[in-house]
Amino acid sequence: MVLVVGGAVGYWLYGDRLPSVLSRAASGAADKVTDAAVRTSERLDSEEGARIAAEQEARRRAARERRDRELGWVTVNADAPVAPTTNPLAPLRRRNGPAYVSLAADQVAGLLAPLLAQLPPSAITAQVALDGDLLLLRTAVSLSDFTGQSAIGAVLGKALVGEDTLFLAGPLEPVRPGLAQFRVQELRLKGIDVPTRLIPGLVGSLRGAAQRPGAERPDAGAVDSGSGAGALAADALPVPLPTSVSDVRVVNGTLTLYRASTSTARTP
Repeated sequence: MVLVVGGAVGYWLYGDRLPSVLSRAASGAADKVTDAAVRTSERLDSEEGARIAAEQEARRRAARERRDRELGWVTVNADAPVAPTTNPLAPLRRRNGPAYVSLAADQVAGLLAPLLAQLPPSAITAQVALDGDLLLLRTAVSLSDFTGQSAIGAVLGKALVGEDTLFLAGPLEPVRPGLAQFRVQELRLKGIDVPTRLIPGLVGSLRGAAQRPGAERPDAGAVDSGSGAGALAADALPVPLPTSVSDVRVVNGTLTLYRASTSTARTP
């Protein structure tokens, strides 16, 4: 009975991630087999086993560094984002300008600054990257920022001590003129993937913290949530858009912003 109940709860929390969870489990099992082989080797020949373990760790570290270089992570400070030498949105403001512009991660720091301002107070700087059709964001945070969130506390328990990396991933979607949203589809904290069903609660807490007196609010109407056509999704953080932009998407590893029509650009 305990196993059945435990299995049902696990499926409720992680059922929508079952393929990726199984894939990671298989990868973890492979790593454990490798580690077991290394320990056996160490027992047989301590010097040879240590050499093999060091080589394997070096390969894993090199793979992570290569992946980071491919993604092109860009460090951004929410209080003072790095401004590009030229305005990347200038072509959209020209009368005969292009219908859209596509920007790399290092060109969108100013556009994403309001999003970064909604991160926990301990997140002084953050890194952003664009991968396929997803926006990736990671930052070092104090885990005590999350101890008051019952959903996260229930998942991580006493692990919420010290500092660790907060990782968010998801698409950017338009909501209404002047506003887009970052839909958080994946959230990782303390190396633990937070279940999809718990993500809206944490995102709502971050959004609520940005509305408190004295906090930087992304937009006067950006925090409206509900079922209306112009409301934010429960798992989304608001991203204000310039008046020259009507739509925004992450496509093929670039941020594509679409030009607003004259009537749309004048909408308050």
